[in-house]
Amino acid sequence: MTNSLRIIQVGLGGWGWSWTQVVLDSPHWELAAVVDINQELLNKACQYYQINPKTAFNSLSEAVKEVEADAVLILVPPDYHANIALEAFEHGLHCIVEKPLAGTLEDCKKIVEVAERSGCNIMVSQNYRFKRAPQTVKKVIEQNVIGELGSVYINFQKSPDFTGFRTEMDEPLIIDMAIHHFDQIRGILGLEPVSVKAHSWNPTWSSFKGNAVASVVFEMSNGAVVSYTGSWVSRGWETTWDGDWRIQGEEGEILWANNEVTVTPHDVFKSVFMQGAIEKNGKLEVSLVDLQLEERLASLQEFAESIHENREPETSGRDNLNSLAMVLGAVQSAKTGEKVYIEDVLAAVKREEITQ
Repeated sequence: MTNSLRIIQVGLGGWGWSWTQVVLDSPHWELAAVVDINQELLNKACQYYQINPKTAFNSLSEAVKEVEADAVLILVPPDYHANIALEAFEHGLHCIVEKPLAGTLEDCKKIVEVAERSGCNIMVSQNYRFKRAPQTVKKVIEQNVIGELGSVYINFQKSPDFTGFRTEMDEPLIIDMAIHHFDQIRGILGLEPVSVKAHSWNPTWSSFKGNAVASVVFEMSNGAVVSYTGSWVSRGWETTWDGDWRIQGEEGEILWANNEVTVTPHDVFKSVFMQGAIEKNGKLEVSLVDLQLEERLASLQEFAESIHENREPETSGRDNLNSLAMVLGAVQSAKTGEKVYIEDVLAAVKREEITQ
């Protein structure tokens, strides 16, 4: 394994369980150790993934004493992200963390600032950016095929049978799911938000204690408006996890749905040919771009390359504060019923007094 780095995985429960196989499959990383407070789960992981029990620990502090590592993969619930990350930075270890960056605004800023002081990279695994369909959309937008964006309509509908901390959250849909879509608004569409107005609710059949449905409207810096509707308790109506997107500009529309990308040019003369697309009935079906790796494997690739190249990763903690501000602004708006300005949310982050 050429130039591979070594990573300690902290957290094996829920989503963390599937991450172990992703790390084992990564050409950029070797699994140095696994950590979980649940000894029974550790034993199960060692047996299932054929991990040496000598590299399984109940705490990060135990692991760093026994194994050599370059980084830590943090997969515990959000309220514990900061404690693990700060301990990792003390040992000079880079961190990649599952979204959200942390459970509170104060912890998010603390993680970012301590990482910078420690000279360590902090990356949020916004893995939805690193897939063929969104990267194809990004390419079409960068080629200016539909001109400047003016209106975006996003619809997300799912009904997952979750248990655990998500079911206890006040705003599970906005905080734990919409962060992916909000981050794609910035990372794929290249739009930055100015304000947000949100409304959220919880249907009577919902198994969530908090609001599992939301309608959110963002005003963007270029004057565009993004309208987002999402549900985690949909009845019958299902989209992919990316959702269905209609992205409209002066010169046409991009439809991104079901992992397919279709461009409908406003000018009939532009519908005849587009490199990398097939014309059908006045619409251009765009071939998805080729990616060496996708999803979480691609997140790990970007993390490794940022360390090798001594640069900030694409979805760094610092950059992610801007996506997180969209989430926090939406939550605040849903609570108060008022429009919230993103600069005020970011200012609140900056005002936080950080102590290590």
